[in-house]
Amino acid sequence: MDRIYFVDNPWSNGHRIINFKWSAHFKYEEEEELKERTGLYFDLHLKTAEYYEEDLDEAESEEYEGVDDWHAKIVWGNYHSCTMSSQYWDNKGFRVGSDEAPFDLETLDGKEYAIDYLSKDKQENLDLDLTAFDVYLLGHDATAFHNIKFTKVEDQSYQIDWKGKVALVYTGDYEFRYDFHTLISSTSFSGITIPDEITDDRAYELLERFVSKPTLFKLQNDNGKRKFILK
Repeated sequence: MDRIYFVDNPWSNGHRIINFKWSAHFKYEEEEELKERTGLYFDLHLKTAEYYEEDLDEAESEEYEGVDDWHAKIVWGNYHSCTMSSQYWDNKGFRVGSDEAPFDLETLDGKEYAIDYLSKDKQENLDLDLTAFDVYLLGHDATAFHNIKFTKVEDQSYQIDWKGKVALVYTGDYEFRYDFHTLISSTSFSGITIPDEITDDRAYELLERFVSKPTLFKLQNDNGKRKFILK
């Protein structure tokens, strides 16, 4: 079972991942100030088991005084588990296809994306509406400085190597001082979701606009929930 590791937190063996999903969506607003953000965006959604899941004694006592939140089990226990996602709270994600460079599935193997490498000014004036992922870790915190690498393992299954940094903004700390890492051993692309407000024809227009080989995809309609999936 795949795991995620938060470096130097109380669990050196990490936390079991109970749910992981890889999908995509279009951003297609045509307003001038938003044009530079249009394109095809990948979404990743990750949820862990309870932090205390593998402890023999959940009521384990510890000396909390003088221990910061990151190193205190009792603090982690107050928040139960982690959800890190680009689409659970909002449609965020990271762009993989644009008008200038449509997404090419055939070049995904070995591709590594560097996401939210924030300048010092952007860190000091952090706008969480503009980051690719939201996270609930020790409260609603923040992530940035992601490196996400896709490696094909067989057919349409990929390994995803994901590293990044966390800032405990819930407590008022906006410095990305903590590291995380997970290796998703094998996962498949679940498709490009299509919002209810656009027609099939409009969806195909966006597919042809932001994907270099749209013929690799087909439209699936499952009780009104539409998405483009790989053939």
